[in-house]
Amino acid sequence: MGIDPVTLAVIENGLRQVCSEMDLVHEKTSFSPVISEAFDRSNGIYDPKSGEMIAQGELGLPIFLGVMQFATQAVLERRQDLEPGDVIIQNDPYLGGTHLMDVKMMMPFYYDGELWCFLSNTGHWPDTGGMVPGGFNSTATEIQQEGLRLPPVKLMHRGVRTTHARSHHGNPQWDLQLHGLRRQRWCDRRTTCHHPGSNDRSERCTL
Repeated sequence: MGIDPVTLAVIENGLRQVCSEMDLVHEKTSFSPVISEAFDRSNGIYDPKSGEMIAQGELGLPIFLGVMQFATQAVLERRQDLEPGDVIIQNDPYLGGTHLMDVKMMMPFYYDGELWCFLSNTGHWPDTGGMVPGGFNSTATEIQQEGLRLPPVKLMHRGVRTTHARSHHGNPQWDLQLHGLRRQRWCDRRTTCHHPGSNDRSERCTL
């Protein structure tokens, strides 16, 4: 069954507004001036089956919006244990990333018990470990020298933050990974304001 142009325009602009609000809250709650002042971040809504982009905010970097669909697809491929309230964190450039400092988070959004979409975002972190602060090392010869490389790891489980985040293999990882960073307290706080559910925009997807 088709949809009339007026209804389509209302839905399109409504979802776009949700993403723009995600952008603004991401900016206002960020600990990093790279995000709050340089706006090195993006937010979007992605298809629950294909991982492709449904809607994007008007205030984020377009390059992130394009690659986040590949990051969301990596979550779909590697995480078969998703539940309402879960948040996945990753930054692997080979799984839909850009460079290691661009950390991505994906939250599955469920409506009436069914997976309706993914709320995904990207934000630039000032450090993820590596040989030099900031990760920009012109002498690096392999990606491990640039910083911490995160596969899709479950950071939150059923809406509860856990320090025992698990990979798709079921191994606890977050404590170990956090200790590989120079600014551990900052990065630990950063995950709180970064994840897509922190701004309560998820309920707007069904209004």
